[in-house]
Amino acid sequence: MIDKRDDVYALLEDKFITYRELKDVPVHENGEVLVDLARSSIATNIYDKVIAASTGTAILVRAGVIPRLKKAQAFLQSIRADLRLQVFYGYRDPAIQTQSFERVRELLGLNGDLNDNQREIIHRSIAVPDVAGHPTGGAVDITIIDENDQPLDMGTAPHAFEKDSYTFSPFISRAAWTNRQLLRTAMLSVQFAPYDGEWWHFSYGDREWAKYWEQAAACYAPCKL
Repeated sequence: MIDKRDDVYALLEDKFITYRELKDVPVHENGEVLVDLARSSIATNIYDKVIAASTGTAILVRAGVIPRLKKAQAFLQSIRADLRLQVFYGYRDPAIQTQSFERVRELLGLNGDLNDNQREIIHRSIAVPDVAGHPTGGAVDITIIDENDQPLDMGTAPHAFEKDSYTFSPFISRAAWTNRQLLRTAMLSVQFAPYDGEWWHFSYGDREWAKYWEQAAACYAPCKL
């Protein structure tokens, strides 16, 4: 018998922005530089050590992302003054994105030239490099921490790639649901775009942002250090 949860997850997945929607979004690169978040008032904590392969101990984002994070934090603190944002992932080298994509492709047994249907399948697990947000420097993985620098309960751990990490999974506690919606509301208040397959992922300036907010073009393309 099929678990009824699978039906719910399928309904949630139908709402995710797809590779097909992203691939045709034009990009007009604006040339903004990558900046270390350590220079800002936004807290950081590197959970994924793979990031160190290209950026060391720094979490980098495009310059235009930082003022928006500060405004999102101000919005959050207008609701609860004891809370802050904490970013745990930012820029990802395009080569790392490609390596991760190829690893998932191999696991799925998809060999040879890929068609759009096959790319869509892989995209559910790891973004197709051409449309991925992290290599643009516009995407952040982010959570909320309290006055003791402890992360709030979000129902799953950061980077826990399981279906209860879908932002609107109903199979988490009421407290975790509330915390997720608080994070989402704060980020949307300054026009970050959510990826609702991962409660922690938001972006500005990339193709997902352009699609979500119905912009004519993205302003950040994948870039190298």
